[in-house]
Amino acid sequence: METVTETRVNRAIYAYDQAIRLKPDFAKAYVNRGNVKNDLGRYDEALADYDQAIRLQPDLAGAYVNRGNVKNRLGHYDEALADYDQAIRLQPDLAPAYSSRGAAKSALGRHDDAIADYDQAIRLQPDYSIAFFNRGRTNSAQGRHDDAIADYDQAIRFQPDLAQAYVNRGAEKSNLDRYDEAIIDYDQAIRLWPDYAKAHYNRGIAKAALSRIGEARSDFETALALAQKARSDSLRAEIERQMQALDNAEQE
Repeated sequence: METVTETRVNRAIYAYDQAIRLKPDFAKAYVNRGNVKNDLGRYDEALADYDQAIRLQPDLAGAYVNRGNVKNRLGHYDEALADYDQAIRLQPDLAPAYSSRGAAKSALGRHDDAIADYDQAIRLQPDYSIAFFNRGRTNSAQGRHDDAIADYDQAIRFQPDLAQAYVNRGAEKSNLDRYDEAIIDYDQAIRLWPDYAKAHYNRGIAKAALSRIGEARSDFETALALAQKARSDSLRAEIERQMQALDNAEQE
């Protein structure tokens, strides 16, 4: 039996299918169908839709950004950069193109170039929460914890329901040994997204640092169950290592 969300998604795809049948040269219908498939993790199909949109309308800047985002997610950073560059050539004031290009550059270790792109995205769209969020991640990667916190503050200001921003801000506060503040951020992330495994896991680490061992273990157990449900093998392995370390510490 389909969930409500699955029904809505399938209806959306069906609607775009119908629009394309009625008007096969409707480029934006391909873009929108690609967006839905991207959200579903059907990346190859999403790429095919973006490719077709670009064939039909080569000056559609948003299609290049969205195709770049899929390539970025798949780790094809150089190809993603080419798409973002083209989007910016077509529409120099397109803030998401700069923010996404910054994320790809950061993944390639080009952090200063990435910061320049985030700065430009924010100049173009001062309330662009994702640009602040991405800049925060890059500042974090360079060990600039206070700058990262300031960026996450702005991301949360403009998008208060962005659970990932609370988790990342909490992680930066933990890096500065501000564990009580970090736990407050993790609590809020969990309120927004109860099944967010990383939030439970990070909260467990902060509680362990404060010697709240029983609470830490409970958070780790919840995080482990959620990671297994999400089939996140890397996070599951990380949680299991932390749980083993907690057991070893108690036995000493």
